[in-house]
Amino acid sequence: MVDQCEALVFDFDGVIADTEPLHWESWAVLLSSYGIELGWDEYCRIGQGVSDMEIFEYFRARIPNPDLNRFVLKNRERKRMVVERSLQECPIAAETAQFMRSLDGYLLGLVTSSERADVEPILRAAQIQGIFDGMVFGGEASSPKPSPTPYFLIAERLGVKAGIAFEDSQPGLESARAAGFRAVKVDRPSELSKTVRLALAQKF
Repeated sequence: MVDQCEALVFDFDGVIADTEPLHWESWAVLLSSYGIELGWDEYCRIGQGVSDMEIFEYFRARIPNPDLNRFVLKNRERKRMVVERSLQECPIAAETAQFMRSLDGYLLGLVTSSERADVEPILRAAQIQGIFDGMVFGGEASSPKPSPTPYFLIAERLGVKAGIAFEDSQPGLESARAAGFRAVKVDRPSELSKTVRLALAQKF
């Protein structure tokens, strides 16, 4: 096993990529078709760091005749919209991508609730897809965040017992801590490099 201080694990949305506003807008469009208005504050409270099905379940009681198949089709369109918008203007800042590439002395992991097909095109656009030693995408762990399962899985893939996890949401922080990782909150992607440097300075 590698020393846990050498393993740095990152969430994607809201940590590496400034995609949360895009997800909010796309969810607002989807829910408006059901006559539901979704504000930014409500999205931040219930929509960050959780699976799409959890968001659907949250709103199920307010959806007339909630049809799961219809939702799946609408959600597919929603995710396509986020990826298309992200490829038009990459949500990973050039400074963030450069900083991530500078961490080549550490084992790097990615743990996200988003699916591989929605994340990899954005990582490629920012030219950082190849920097990760292990990745866990939505649907790969048997239970999503806040369950510790995604972090147990990344620990297995990286060959570590734990590490330092960087998350922006409460479910993500809870998931990392429950798996034995040191969880550090990232307030916004623009502060990622500063947050990581502070965490590494305090690791001993």
